Amino acid sequence: MPLYAECILPVPLAQTFTYRLTEQQAASASIGMRVIVPFGKQHHYTGIIVSITPHAPEGIEIKDVTELPDGAAVIRHPQYALWQWIAEYYMCPIGDVMKAALPAKLKPESGKAGIIREDFKPKTRTYVKILIPPLGTDVSVERNSMLAEAFDKLKRSQRQQELFMKLLDMSHCLQKADADLVPQDELFKATGYDSTVLRELIKKKLCEQQEVVVSRLDTDDDYRNFSTEQPFPLTEIQNVAFRNICSSFKDKSVTLLHGVTSSGKTEIYIHLMREVIAQKRQGLMMVPEIALTTQLCIRLRRVFGKRMLVYHSKLNDDERAEIWNRMLTDDSVDLILGVRSSVFLPFSQLGLIIVDEEHEPSYKQQDPAPRYNGREVAIMLASRHSAKVLLGSATPSLESYYLAQQGRFGYVRLKERHAGVSLPKMSLISMREARKNQAMNGPFTPALIKSVNHTLLEGHQAILFQNRRGFSPTVECTVCGWTPKCPRCDVSLTFHKRTSRLSCHYCGYSQSWPSACPQCQHSSFAQQGYGTERIEETISRLMPLAKPVRMDTDTTGSKSSYEKIIRDFDSKKSNVLIGTQMVSKGLDFGGVDTVGIMNADSLMNFPDFRSHERAFQLIEQVAGRAGRRAGQEGEVLIQCNEPRHPLLQQVIAHDYEAMAEMQLADRKKYFYPPFSRLIMIYMKGRYEDRLDALAARYATVLRKAFGDRILGPEAPGIARIKNLYIRQIMLKIEREASTQMVRQYLNTIQNTMMQDDQEFSKIVFYYDVDPM
Repeated sequence: MPLYAECILPVPLAQTFTYRLTEQQAASASIGMRVIVPFGKQHHYTGIIVSITPHAPEGIEIKDVTELPDGAAVIRHPQYALWQWIAEYYMCPIGDVMKAALPAKLKPESGKAGIIREDFKPKTRTYVKILIPPLGTDVSVERNSMLAEAFDKLKRSQRQQELFMKLLDMSHCLQKADADLVPQDELFKATGYDSTVLRELIKKKLCEQQEVVVSRLDTDDDYRNFSTEQPFPLTEIQNVAFRNICSSFKDKSVTLLHGVTSSGKTEIYIHLMREVIAQKRQGLMMVPEIALTTQLCIRLRRVFGKRMLVYHSKLNDDERAEIWNRMLTDDSVDLILGVRSSVFLPFSQLGLIIVDEEHEPSYKQQDPAPRYNGREVAIMLASRHSAKVLLGSATPSLESYYLAQQGRFGYVRLKERHAGVSLPKMSLISMREARKNQAMNGPFTPALIKSVNHTLLEGHQAILFQNRRGFSPTVECTVCGWTPKCPRCDVSLTFHKRTSRLSCHYCGYSQSWPSACPQCQHSSFAQQGYGTERIEETISRLMPLAKPVRMDTDTTGSKSSYEKIIRDFDSKKSNVLIGTQMVSKGLDFGGVDTVGIMNADSLMNFPDFRSHERAFQLIEQVAGRAGRRAGQEGEVLIQCNEPRHPLLQQVIAHDYEAMAEMQLADRKKYFYPPFSRLIMIYMKGRYEDRLDALAARYATVLRKAFGDRILGPEAPGIARIKNLYIRQIMLKIEREASTQMVRQYLNTIQNTMMQDDQEFSKIVFYYDVDPM
């Protein structure tokens, strides 16, 4: 009886696909294995078997499985169950979940042009093995004879003699019982010779080459030679928090650790991970940005050594696939330090997940689907493994804080900084008053210039936070006010002085500086506003002692660039760090005395119900970079137009509880999270008037089912991206409502309207559940 494999494919479709297994394939096939299968007329995809059945679906053509490339499964059962949950909860096809979860090298595909991506291949390195018996009395006579014979063979070639002598030295053949294999590239580097000379030694049977599988992850000597140490002992206050967390885990699956900046949360994390690993279980520590992995990696590697792996977006495809395969086959992986995508890794014995800086919006995937929140997926992943979750933050998300106050999560508070270090002094500086007195110097008030200059004079460091990258956010004709805009998106182009181009931060379009205004033909343009690049240039003029460095997406295009910026600032090669939100995320520098927030109003005045919560979190987190060493009182200067704003008063008092109480009262009044769940329905189309008409009709139908839970349709802040107009409809539902049922209902409505009106089939629909 033939058997059939039901498979998921990395395509944006919700259903599974059935293929016929040959008798030989059926004997070895199992759930979770990869299959290479035909799809359409000319494509082949890598799929995953999710079930094997003797029953074929009726009424469709069944194609054969082309190949089973592996001898074992590449995903575990808890992973597939998690993929299903993500697809259902975040309202996206399971094919999109597979595409996001599986490393590219594990899902090769082919098309009209042949192979698009090759399958993963282990990395090998060529070594040279000397063919002289090693040290030992039983072969010493034979060895000495062979050495004499070897030098006799080489007496006519000085180059071959020198290469052989170096090989003897590097293999330690004459000093130890077991001769070492010598990396061929290191041998060539040490002698200056190449394979031409080596081939002569091989012909004379003095050595041979060997290909050895090596790890792509062990390229750093510091990593290979890292010796582990005991973690630092916890202080009395940290130890109380540690015990409270352990106690909370007895009856709570999730606990929130609410600890002020520099309170030593990382040391508590390390001790918790050691406890879990001692129980022969694995740990996952999640951070929101790759920048955090650089500093954290050093601290964690000191304790966990090579049993810890780092997983983030800057790894190449081969490195990601190697980590995946090691976790499937190697039980020596105890700990993963990773960003949000690390929740997809094939854990076997997961015991604890720590989500550091759990409030961060970076945990939310925006595009493409699945638009998941790494924090929420981590909680679901832990439940699949009967593991615990610790959420850590100095400024928790209101959702997590509310659930902790309601008793759904455990709650542990750390109110004091480590080693008696005091929280930084906060000051509000009025830009309105400075402008009134004509005292502003670019984006700087006199108070901020004075404070930073004094800090640098004392030999200390400063951080300046500006949430706009580039040189100037807008360029304007000084005669008629014309502003260059992106031809594909509804946004002004940002000028980047380093490249001398105007760029769109949404679609990547760029153009050169305009030679003349297309409206009035004048060639006089003014640069409006300050991005991080322009602030960096301005500092050099206003602060003679400054050695500035910039951290934003323009300067951190690779893993090494992140590391260099952090390393240079940590070693004080630079003394002023200018950055966007990246500088708010858990960086630990002992030399920072002063932090400047360039424009607090721009954070608060964003049209979103979370804007005040986000502003508090950002300012408090950036402020937490100051004064992190004993005996040092950091200073934070917040430039703003409204110093009396209630939120800013809460910020300077470090009063998270007052902010949370005020914001939660507003959320409850207007039925926003955490008192409801939001689903944003997006519609995209090429023709604005047609899209408006269809969106209005769709919203009318939705209101018949959901009533006043439907808001919109309306244009978002950026109403056109990549030549597609966008309309959004907000659906507020009760938290206890089933998202699966809501999804089924929305899909039914959408499918009905598409069948009734062909115009709907030209519209792109997608959902964003729990938008950030």
